[in-house]
Amino acid sequence: MKIKRVKKDRLLPYILPSLCGILFFYGIPFILSFYYALLNNMGEKKLIGLKNFSNTLQNPMFQRGLKNQSLFIAIAVPLCFILALFFALQIMKLKKGKKLIFLISIIPFVIPSGTSIYFWKCIFDVNGLANKILYSLNIPMVNWYNSKWVMAIAVIIFIWKNVGATSLILYVGLNQIPKEYYEISDIEGINRFQKFYKITLVYLTPIIFISIILLVVNSFKIFKEIYLLFGNYPGENIYLLQHYMNNHFFRLNLQKLTTAAYLLFVIIGVFICLMFLLQKRYSDTFNTLNFDGSYKNTYSKRNSYFASSFSIIMGLLFLLPIIFIISNSFMGELEIISRYTKDITQYNVTDLTANGMHFVNIGFISDNPTISSYLNVLFNNPKYLKAYLNSILIIVPILVGQSIISPLAAYAFEYSKWRYKEILFFIYILIMLMPLQVLLVPNYLVVDWLGLVDTHWAIILPAIFNPIGVFIIRLQLKGFPKECIEAAQNNGATHFQIFKYIVLPNMKSSIAILVVLIFTEYWNVIEQGIVFLKTSSLEPLSIYLSQIVDENLGVFFSTSCLYLIPVFIIFFIGSKLLSSNDNKSVL
Repeated sequence: MKIKRVKKDRLLPYILPSLCGILFFYGIPFILSFYYALLNNMGEKKLIGLKNFSNTLQNPMFQRGLKNQSLFIAIAVPLCFILALFFALQIMKLKKGKKLIFLISIIPFVIPSGTSIYFWKCIFDVNGLANKILYSLNIPMVNWYNSKWVMAIAVIIFIWKNVGATSLILYVGLNQIPKEYYEISDIEGINRFQKFYKITLVYLTPIIFISIILLVVNSFKIFKEIYLLFGNYPGENIYLLQHYMNNHFFRLNLQKLTTAAYLLFVIIGVFICLMFLLQKRYSDTFNTLNFDGSYKNTYSKRNSYFASSFSIIMGLLFLLPIIFIISNSFMGELEIISRYTKDITQYNVTDLTANGMHFVNIGFISDNPTISSYLNVLFNNPKYLKAYLNSILIIVPILVGQSIISPLAAYAFEYSKWRYKEILFFIYILIMLMPLQVLLVPNYLVVDWLGLVDTHWAIILPAIFNPIGVFIIRLQLKGFPKECIEAAQNNGATHFQIFKYIVLPNMKSSIAILVVLIFTEYWNVIEQGIVFLKTSSLEPLSIYLSQIVDENLGVFFSTSCLYLIPVFIIFFIGSKLLSSNDNKSVL
């Protein structure tokens, strides 16, 4: 390839599509929507100042949602982080199998919510495994969905989904800590706890900051599972802010909706700023040591055995709901009914029962394996095929748009000389970290103005400009050798030539991560489909699954497995690209 000497082009065209999309779908409508928060109602449209804010803060449902949301974050995020850190530390001790363990641990994060939700129903329903165990032990059974312990269900699902991904982030950070720090600490006689507190935690502070922020953001995404389990109007102990906002969406009560969105924006914004200041203050207390030395693995065989055993157990827990779904998809309709119905029939009368109720008999091996449910779905269920097609029609334009727009914008952010580019990039990050319910407000206002409500474009267009792609790719560009860019510029290469022939071929790993994350997010779309799509024939497969779970379990199991196929294809292609990049791979 011969680079021609031409005048260097400017970088504004590279960022312009992304910037216009961010401003049009997120920034400007979010600012303008403040007008709705100042109205008494959408009919009279009389300005009442900040009264809606005070009314919302005093609203008992908002208070309940905020209280439950805060309680959930306070419990789930620390527990998930501690377990993820412990998991990452154990994987550090493994001599082999790290890649496999991480691939398994990330699967819960990428699989759609609808496919795993019935497994949790089988655990916590009134006739579920939890009550089955309590009854066997002569302990009073619990109506989990309406009990004070219902929050524990959400916490367990959240930890199951997020521990693997968080441990991978922490593992990357642990590998970046110079091993010499631990060697000098051994020489000085520092004990294990002091090494962990004064070296590991301090040096890991920026990664910890990122991990906790992402966990807080993901704590709002757990609403998908909660919605599928408990519906729009759950018990008071599991009623979250998303329920409050979604219910106002359905009523098109924009003044209360925008008020709640702004309050949530302020709460999350303050939290992010406090976390940033805290991690900066803590990181500044670390004094860098300068010395030479070689790190020696001091882990004993006993620690290695424990790490291996713990990793295997965690891997099985990560895979259990997936194995459950796949194995049950090969059961016949009669076997499924006899195992999972609450009713006592002639086929399950020998199973454990109580007060005329049959407990679930969870199975992983079919008595008489069959593919009848797959044949039923593929040849006798046109609604399923339509929903599958809808999911494809939604995800393909999003992936194409993200793969074009995000790399260009990230390149412009990294190599431009704009004075205020970091301020603009911080806005991108702030939008990326906002809960979906905050972003749905400006999204809805724009697509409604464009007349795109009840079309797939209502979901596609905002998703194309999701700032997460720019953030991920720019992170990798920060580690790209600037000498290569400068050498090409000195030889007269344009920015487009540098981007196409030098930068883009070396961005495979970040683009793979982007594709996996974007595919996972929008193949699993729930909230946007509920809000934007009114016609059932337009609904994606993720919403269709939530509708059939209580109607036809055989169809649900087989549909869920077929629904997983594209996810696993994208996931394993992405992981293969990551592994092939030897210089960047941490595994």
